[in-house]
Amino acid sequence: MATTDRLDLKLSSADKQLLQQAAAIEGISVAAFVRSAAKQRAAEAIQLDRAVSLSRRDYETFQAALAEPFRPNEALLQALNQLHARVKRA
Repeated sequence: MATTDRLDLKLSSADKQLLQQAAAIEGISVAAFVRSAAKQRAAEAIQLDRAVSLSRRDYETFQAALAEPFRPNEALLQALNQLHARVKRA
């Protein structure tokens, strides 16, 4: 992996010592430790942002809606008719 960008940050002496200790335990550099931890936390934050959480009641309502047979509404039927008309002309 080619690394060309830099990220500088300021932290307390205690935080720096903590990172150094953890990196030493892992047998890697502080930079590698921080990069790995930051990437893992970033991936978790993104995944959490993409996840949908429902209450028990909302989940049951959603499941019930999925169990119902699909019935297109009038707007969808009109859109499909317009699409079919365009396809026939093409």
